[in-house]
Amino acid sequence: MIYKNSIKIRDVEFKNRFIMAPVKTGYGSPNGEVNDRHLTYYNNVSKGGASMIILEPVAVTSNGKEHPKQLSIHNEDSAEQLKKIVNVLHKNNCMACLNINHAGRAANPKATGGIVKAPSKCECPASGAKAEELSVSEIDEILSAYESALNKAVKAGFDAVEVQCGHGYLISQFLSERINKRNDEYGKDRSLFLKKVLEIVSKFKDKFLISIRISANEFVEGEDTIRLNSIILDLAKEYGVDLVHCGLGNACDTPPWYYSHMALPEKMQLEAVRAIRKMTDIPLIVAGRMADIDKIKQFEQENLADFIAFGRPMVADPDLVNKILNDSYEDIIYCGYCLQGCLANVKNGIGLGCIVNPELDKPELKPVERAKKVAVIGGGPAGMSAAITLTKLGHYPTLFERDGKLGGQFLLAPLAPAKDKMNRPLNSMIKKCMKYVNDIRLNKEFDKSDLGDFDSFIVATGSKQNIPDIEGLDTQYVITSIEFFKNEKKVKGNRILIIGAGMTGIEAAELLANKGYEIVITKRTDTIANDMEMITKNLMMKRLANKTNLKIMPNTTITKFTEDKVYGFINNPTENKADEISFDKFDTVIIASGMKPVSELKDAIEMSGKKVLVIGDANEPKDIYAATKEGYEAALNV
Repeated sequence: MIYKNSIKIRDVEFKNRFIMAPVKTGYGSPNGEVNDRHLTYYNNVSKGGASMIILEPVAVTSNGKEHPKQLSIHNEDSAEQLKKIVNVLHKNNCMACLNINHAGRAANPKATGGIVKAPSKCECPASGAKAEELSVSEIDEILSAYESALNKAVKAGFDAVEVQCGHGYLISQFLSERINKRNDEYGKDRSLFLKKVLEIVSKFKDKFLISIRISANEFVEGEDTIRLNSIILDLAKEYGVDLVHCGLGNACDTPPWYYSHMALPEKMQLEAVRAIRKMTDIPLIVAGRMADIDKIKQFEQENLADFIAFGRPMVADPDLVNKILNDSYEDIIYCGYCLQGCLANVKNGIGLGCIVNPELDKPELKPVERAKKVAVIGGGPAGMSAAITLTKLGHYPTLFERDGKLGGQFLLAPLAPAKDKMNRPLNSMIKKCMKYVNDIRLNKEFDKSDLGDFDSFIVATGSKQNIPDIEGLDTQYVITSIEFFKNEKKVKGNRILIIGAGMTGIEAAELLANKGYEIVITKRTDTIANDMEMITKNLMMKRLANKTNLKIMPNTTITKFTEDKVYGFINNPTENKADEISFDKFDTVIIASGMKPVSELKDAIEMSGKKVLVIGDANEPKDIYAATKEGYEAALNV
């Protein structure tokens, strides 16, 4: 594989051709300072074998920030702050690249203090933020901030700087006829702002390598991405840019493509990259769901990229590059591009995480002084995470799983529509558990006779369906959402009622609607699929929008079943009243109204006087990210 080989760009040697793409962490403070969590994270990923890591994006001015906890380059001490990360990367024989940007209309009002500025008045559809037009003096301030950022990059010791020129951010906004409606010089020549930025950047060519980031295709209706990229690439050549880093999508208009969501077709990326390859001879870095060995080999065969970039795949497995270099493909923990632990947690303020890597921002585990024999009861995500971590700590876990396969309810995730790629992290985690944990007992229900063999216990027995108390429900043909996805009970007839429109219920509804069933799905509140990652939810709701055989009914409560009717009411919050409704009898009723913990073993173990921890859904039904995190933390506290 050519990407394992070293390569020189100008006089800078890359030890291999694998790079880490910028991934937002949300680890910082409102002041944008570097903290220990940053340093631990960057230490973990920089030990993984990549030749260079492109840091998370930094905004050149405070009004260009995307996140309240984004790292900063515009502060007086930013060079000293960022040098801490550079030093960590260099210690691990990894080059450091600074990604500089101004988000323009994609800026976050909570981060900018409420002021969002763009080339012209406009709105960012993804956030709903309304932007005001930049004045010429404000544009001059931003250009000065680019120069200031580059000077600080020199002081911090960066090996390269990457300028964000695409993905719907400020530079591409100036280039866009859709967004740039100015009548001054910046509207008459929409490439003027980019020219001025590149003119500033070119002054620093003797200090470090210069990369630009573009979107190979924004997938925005009415936007001629090929024309815009032609302008960018021609100017990049003119100003001596060293590298072009190629992603997809637009942060405001097409976030699923920007964040490389699992549901999107791969072939459209290939077509977009092929077009870029024909447009320039500048060395090309390609990012976007690249952690697939067959895909990398295809890129090599077609000569589509000089470098391969991994973003979230290195969040799932920081040692990814080392494993590729050593042909240890079976040991890779693959990313499923679900955005649950990463993007969702950055947006909600928790900070970057991963559903299969609870150690991402944690220091390396050290062996315990006194090893214990620990029973881990339940082989789902929480139990597997606990057993793996216990082994790393030097304990002796025994993992009990009553079924014949590890995985728990994680096994159901790839069965939902457009989620087949969840097989990747699922299978990776199962393989990792089987590799690390010596004593795994499948088809073994833990019972009281096993109590005496262990020093402490971790109960990860998961959850079961919550069955609502509805009059006459026992007279219906009923299956639970778990039975449905496991195919333990068959759907009968054609008319289906689903009670509960959270993630599980709505996914069941889509599966059935795709097969032609007539579906009614109800939710007592107005929050449809509120437990689903937002981009995943938006994509799903678009798919469902034209399903005439699916009726989604929020604010609806089912109260009674009779032999031939179903009764309920719809809440009307605006008029503070409830309207009674009824339906003809359904052939099948699917219950998807939440889960409740299965933790009965806890009391029996506690009576023995031994330490017991209850984790994952057995503690409180949440999601896979919470389960693996709790498993990791429980192992530290047995």
